[in-house]
Amino acid sequence: MSGEEGRAEELEAFVEGIEAALRVHRGVDHALSPRDFALARAWYEAGVPLATVLVGIDLAFEAEPSAASLAFCRQRVEDLAAGHARAAAATRDGDRLSLPELAEMLDALRERLFDLPRRAAALPLQKVEELRDLVAVASRPNWDHLRTRLHVLDELVSAAAVEALTPAQAHTLRDEAARAAERHRGRVDSRALDQAVDRLVRQRARETLRLPRLAAF
Repeated sequence: MSGEEGRAEELEAFVEGIEAALRVHRGVDHALSPRDFALARAWYEAGVPLATVLVGIDLAFEAEPSAASLAFCRQRVEDLAAGHARAAAATRDGDRLSLPELAEMLDALRERLFDLPRRAAALPLQKVEELRDLVAVASRPNWDHLRTRLHVLDELVSAAAVEALTPAQAHTLRDEAARAAERHRGRVDSRALDQAVDRLVRQRARETLRLPRLAAF
């Protein structure tokens, strides 16, 4: 079997896993529309694990049980995927933020970080200040370099959010993530599922503490 044939089979299995999840939630047979198939293929090509997609679908349907398409689940999946689909999407010039928009986003994040315990916020605040200085003087920035630094900052903020949770909050979020994972235990790669659980805890921690994600950079 050629590499191209192997990838085609992997994509087919990826899509079938998504269709099965949507079928469970909707209670009827479901085949992806051309638009949804293109979205699924973009996630596959960006390296987003199937486990991450399935957990994101679950979260989307919890928020809106009557959802009818994969596109409705996109935000949840890409929030979980963080370094995969969102980074791939950001390479399109039309999706990239302008420097003033990026400066505003960094300012908003800075204000929220000041509300966190100092031990948790110190390192991300330092990186925010460095990036604010860079954006302030950059008329023609190296977007690849800037995107890399923003991704590092985003990961630091997620870690700080988890560290800043109270023990009760942390326990609640980890229980919620574990329940979401159990629906798919044994159906997808266990390591990928554990990683999806970790990303879910980080995402929920950011939502709990109202820490904006550095989207579309």
